Amino acid sequence: MRKILLAAALAALSFGASAQMREAIEVPPGALDQADVDFLRTADTANIDQLTFAMRVTGRDRTSVRSLAENVLSSHRKSDDALRLLAAAKHVDLDHRMSPRAQSEADDLLRRDVNVDRMYVEDLARDSADMIALYENARDTSRDPDIRQYADTMLPALRSNERQAQDRLARAGLARE
Repeated sequence: MRKILLAAALAALSFGASAQMREAIEVPPGALDQADVDFLRTADTANIDQLTFAMRVTGRDRTSVRSLAENVLSSHRKSDDALRLLAAAKHVDLDHRMSPRAQSEADDLLRRDVNVDRMYVEDLARDSADMIALYENARDTSRDPDIRQYADTMLPALRSNERQAQDRLARAGLARE
């Protein structure tokens, strides 16, 4: 049943891609390479960070980046669902908690005395670049075909989020070099 659910979640992540998703191969507990375990746990934390940031922004009465935050919410919810199923098939426990740095940044998004939209977009651009590097590394180096497929499937959404954030920064005259 887990294999079917994982395949369905990964297929949903493909955002219209017609590629067939194969079933995840369950591995015995402790058999997954440590680098793959680390990737799954880091990806989990990054997803929770981005979900929290986007929820904070979409919960504000006034924001000019609502559509961007809603796109981030959508892509990271799908990623989170697929990641949980993948981790279960690989017998990897996920903390499903924010990173300490992100907790502080999420609190800042609740403040009224800062430009929350700008802060959110700058953080999203930075975090998306970091996540793209993480996912590209997993896609290119993991020995587990399911992890490679998950990473490869999620990369287009991460790139889209980064591109949207960079476009917002450029329009505001804040583009990174």
